[in-house]
Amino acid sequence: MSAPPNPRSGVFALFAQYVMPRGGEIWLGTMIRAMAAWGISEAAARSNALRMKNERILQSRRQGRRMAYWLTDKGLNLLNMGGFRFSIPPDEVWDGRWTVLVYSVPEKERGYRDKLRHTLYLWKFGNLAQGTWLSTRPLLPDLERELRELGVWKYVDIFRSEYVGPDDLSAVVAKAFPQLPTLAEHYRNYIVNSETLLHRYQTGQLDDEACFASRLQNLLTFVRMTGDDPVLPPALLSEDWPRPQAQQLCGELQRVLIEPAERFFDSIYETE
Repeated sequence: MSAPPNPRSGVFALFAQYVMPRGGEIWLGTMIRAMAAWGISEAAARSNALRMKNERILQSRRQGRRMAYWLTDKGLNLLNMGGFRFSIPPDEVWDGRWTVLVYSVPEKERGYRDKLRHTLYLWKFGNLAQGTWLSTRPLLPDLERELRELGVWKYVDIFRSEYVGPDDLSAVVAKAFPQLPTLAEHYRNYIVNSETLLHRYQTGQLDDEACFASRLQNLLTFVRMTGDDPVLPPALLSEDWPRPQAQQLCGELQRVLIEPAERFFDSIYETE
């Protein structure tokens, strides 16, 4: 089994895959048992739940000696932003135009720069040059709203245009998205590990608890990788780009492991 997931990520994955479909509430005892399947200790599970409550991500109620938890509005927003619904797939046909965002933030407001850069990275923009970021997608309304809420909208200029040179387009991609070679290697490693996991399932080497743990860990691994993936159109990627195979394997594992995983969770899920 791979290393245990971060307890915080584990809680989000647990809610996304199992708790929300069952009404959105989980007793602490069930949470502890579920996280034990990943190798997370009871003490770590308890302290993580308390920490997430103090951060107003989780809310709780007590019934007798038992404590139940559910996601707050803040927690739900973080869940939706966290990638547990897979990244937006690339368009089948790219029109060749880029969204170019140029910003100039006054030195006295430099604290906004880090917020802006982080936001653009999360929205799959690449950093072409100082103060210049680009994406193959049109500016989405949700991103515009986020930039306005951050207070940086007045510092940006946005263009929708084509690249005409002088470099080859592949050089622009390499410069703006330097994480691609490392990301490709991560996808290839994921493919090898996922094929091994699928073989173990097909040969009856995984019991229900192992299927539950493997399904969540496999999903978390894929989600972490896609967080660094700009999800570029196929026209800008090499023919052997490994993401499609990795995504297909992830979907296949989620499908075949769901029945034994659900069976295990049902066996530990406490109700009123």
